[in-house]
Amino acid sequence: MKFKKQQIIAETQRVFVYKNKQFKCVLTPGKHTFWDFKNELEFVTHNIDTLFFVAPNAERLYHSNSEVQAHINHYKLNEQEIGLLYFNDALKGVVAPGEHLYLWQDAGDIHLERVDISDDVYVDEKTLKLIEKAGLNLASKLIRTEKTTACKPIFQIQVERDHIGLLFIDNKLVKELPAGKYGVWQFGREIELKMFDCKNVSADEAKDIYQQNSAMQSVTHQKLGAEEVGLLYVNEILRGIIPPGEHVYLWKEAGDIHLQRVDISEDFYVEKTTFTQVNNAGLNSAAKLFKPMSAVCQPITDVAIDSEHIGLLYVNNQLQQELAPGRYGIWQFNRDIEAKVFDLRTQMLEVSGQEILSKDRVSLRINLSASFRVTDAARAASSVEDVSSFAYNALQLALREAIGTQNLDDLLLDKLYVNETVKALVSEPLAEIGVQLINVGMKDIILPGEMRAILNQVVEAQKAAEANVIKRREETAATRSLHNTAKVMENNPTLMRLKELEALEKVADKIDSLTVYGGLEGLMNNVVNLGQKQGGQHV
Repeated sequence: MKFKKQQIIAETQRVFVYKNKQFKCVLTPGKHTFWDFKNELEFVTHNIDTLFFVAPNAERLYHSNSEVQAHINHYKLNEQEIGLLYFNDALKGVVAPGEHLYLWQDAGDIHLERVDISDDVYVDEKTLKLIEKAGLNLASKLIRTEKTTACKPIFQIQVERDHIGLLFIDNKLVKELPAGKYGVWQFGREIELKMFDCKNVSADEAKDIYQQNSAMQSVTHQKLGAEEVGLLYVNEILRGIIPPGEHVYLWKEAGDIHLQRVDISEDFYVEKTTFTQVNNAGLNSAAKLFKPMSAVCQPITDVAIDSEHIGLLYVNNQLQQELAPGRYGIWQFNRDIEAKVFDLRTQMLEVSGQEILSKDRVSLRINLSASFRVTDAARAASSVEDVSSFAYNALQLALREAIGTQNLDDLLLDKLYVNETVKALVSEPLAEIGVQLINVGMKDIILPGEMRAILNQVVEAQKAAEANVIKRREETAATRSLHNTAKVMENNPTLMRLKELEALEKVADKIDSLTVYGGLEGLMNNVVNLGQKQGGQHV
């Protein structure tokens, strides 16, 4: 057994000497010799590079021995403090709240920064970057004792652009976070982040949160009256139309928000500039309404009146105004809007293929054409549903009445009768509804096939008889003319001789050669013999 014990201590070591389990002293770097006759000494070596003094009775040793206190620094954190431990100006670790730290003084330049998290739960940007760079935001890296539950020191938050984060701690809203990067000390806290996209402008998803936290600064609340329409502008661009009576929740982060209120209680018409903006943005649709919680409808009725037309505006089935040619936008919320458009030009109407029996029971197919013009649109709209249909039916009935009271022969002889009768029957009923009947004309009378053949035979017989009469008349006239000619020649030899020469001329035209005997006198006297005198008579 050796009674002499020697200890050689390195620069990075400290040795605690115990005699009979009782602390005696601390050995610093160097060579130390002790006499131990009864083997009562115990030497415990500590490496100060570990920075932390760890021993089963560390707290008692420190507080009961001033020599230990000369080598070790003691730090005590309360329950609302966390520690940032710096060693040689480098962040060494994060210390959990309520912890005791025992650190070797000679290990290096040690600094413990205390952070009160009772009021300020946020990690400043510089500290957050240091912790991330050192990789200390892990439960396994937390400086703690066994009494402390391991947890991740910082709840990290990344709010993207055009988003906003609502930070809840222990189920209570504590912060509204714009786009950016944040860290929150989460020791002993229940932390929740709700993220919202601000590009949609509407904060309706956060409505319940706002109603429970009316002090929220990220949301603006607007209430429209029962006869107000909202035009929502974001950065001076029209983004939506809001129906009357709506509650609107909007994200301020969406941009420069302006809500223009339009009173529609008396003025139905949309301003031209607004109407143009709505159409250019494609917002005139029930599906495009901003927050359509009420009855969904198209916000604006688009009415276009062409030239030579007139429009009638009805609001809740009551005539409000006549509309001249042009384009109009009319607010449709809370009211029933209807626009009727009438063409003021002359219009043509065809009544075709009407099968009608004449008075003598002949089935006829009649085609009728008429022209009319609307003179009083308001009266026409209040009197009939469809002017063209009313005029068509009136013309149809009048045509049947005109055809049914006449025989076929009369109709064929006097076609104007039908036009005049139909016009007389229809003009007054149309005038009573604000329509002027201008002209009526029967285009065609189409007979059935058998009747057409019979009528053709009758016409053919009539024409044949007329031709025969004319032929006989001409034959009689020709005979009378011959008789008169004969009587004239009988008393005039010279005229007879001229007639003979005329006959001779016609004969000579058909003869190629002629031989004459007896000279010219014989030719003249004997070639043509129109007759012989027998008993003083020509035969």
